[in-house]
Amino acid sequence: MRGPRVQSPPRSLSSFQFPVHVDLSINEGTLVVTGGPGDSLQNAIVIKKTPKGFSAAGAELLFLTQRYGERARDWTLREQALLKVDSKTYDIYHVVLADGSERSLYFDVTGWLARLRTVGHRL
Repeated sequence: MRGPRVQSPPRSLSSFQFPVHVDLSINEGTLVVTGGPGDSLQNAIVIKKTPKGFSAAGAELLFLTQRYGERARDWTLREQALLKVDSKTYDIYHVVLADGSERSLYFDVTGWLARLRTVGHRL
């Protein structure tokens, strides 16, 4: 009989090529994301599940740091917005990079919010 699958956390997040599919064990649980590169609503990074005590925003900031570097040194947040399109909810980050160029990163948080509401009703 085989025991439960145990996954060790990575030594460095920079070793991951986000997104595609990430199953990252941290804290008490697993960060699970799927989707595209996050460069548009159609290719949004999908936040499926976060570890206990880890919000979708925490996961998003993890991605921003992996993608663009250290906050306040390599990029600054120009704007963050929550957008509802049809039945989906997106968190959008507009950042300014150190060289003055601007980028946007799109996250689909629909499923994560639905799980949060379900858990909230059980409390």
